[in-house]
Amino acid sequence: MVEQVWHDPDIYRILVELPQSPLRTLNVYVLRTPVCSMVVDTGFNRPECRRDLWAGLRELDLDLNRTVLFLTHLHSDHSGLVWDFVERNIPVYTSRIDHTYSSYTLSGMVWPDMEALYRKEGYPEDELALQKDNNQARLYAPKAIYPAHLVEDGATLSVGGVTVQCIHTPGHTPGHMVLYLPKAQLLFAGDHILYDITPNIGIWKGVPYSLADYLDSLKKVKALPIQAAFPGHRERRPDVYGRIDAILQHHDARLAELYQAVSAHPDSTAFQLAGSITWSSRGLGWANFPPHQKWFAVSETLAHLYELDHRGQVVRSCVDGQYRYRALK
Repeated sequence: MVEQVWHDPDIYRILVELPQSPLRTLNVYVLRTPVCSMVVDTGFNRPECRRDLWAGLRELDLDLNRTVLFLTHLHSDHSGLVWDFVERNIPVYTSRIDHTYSSYTLSGMVWPDMEALYRKEGYPEDELALQKDNNQARLYAPKAIYPAHLVEDGATLSVGGVTVQCIHTPGHTPGHMVLYLPKAQLLFAGDHILYDITPNIGIWKGVPYSLADYLDSLKKVKALPIQAAFPGHRERRPDVYGRIDAILQHHDARLAELYQAVSAHPDSTAFQLAGSITWSSRGLGWANFPPHQKWFAVSETLAHLYELDHRGQVVRSCVDGQYRYRALK
């Protein structure tokens, strides 16, 4: 389905189905001008996403010789079909940081390290085996490391005379970027700001405090004059500043809830603590979480635990090869 979501400049949304994902759909945006066009994000590397994406691009009748692709971040639901563009000689732009992480992941260097860390954080071996076979980030990633023009914070692109600023907003991923159109005061928000759901903030190798990065990134974007922000998933709402404040408040509440859980269950692992806090899971209990959702939940729990540790509110110690957490009064 293609929908025009803005005039002057002309911006379209292609709704791409994400089968078996709680996200349900991805918003692929197309900034279209008479001179050239820019596609923002792709969908998973699976047939259903390819069907929806290319049906939308055909409906828009883009000249692929005058089209570029921008990937807001490395997650497979946003980058999985990048080779569809590479193989058509369509230039690809993305952040240098996320492209580096993506290269490590696609080369097989990241997942074993993450699994080793998760074991130390109390993740059961049988649960790890389950998520290996169900994690869509693994199953539907780009087929190989892809060539791209690598972008730094503050870089500008010109799309048919429309200036597009690339703004580094780490948190959801280490190199996540939003795209800002200063003249029209519009923002392609990727997964930095979502209206109907809260972006997942997890842990990343080499990033000590991803939650702190994310909170700082929200404040950075809040300082921009924004008429409209186009999210990577679900629907757009009119008050982006109110939504930023709501997300900030959500994480304050989450930190407080997790601190209470650590206080109530001293010397628990992160996996155990993840099962003791509340999640928006359509009524599913922790034991019935889908394996890939459990992985993301533990990652988000860890990001908040590390922040509590950084703030001096909890302490982590290693007992018999596993990390355990205790609250500090």
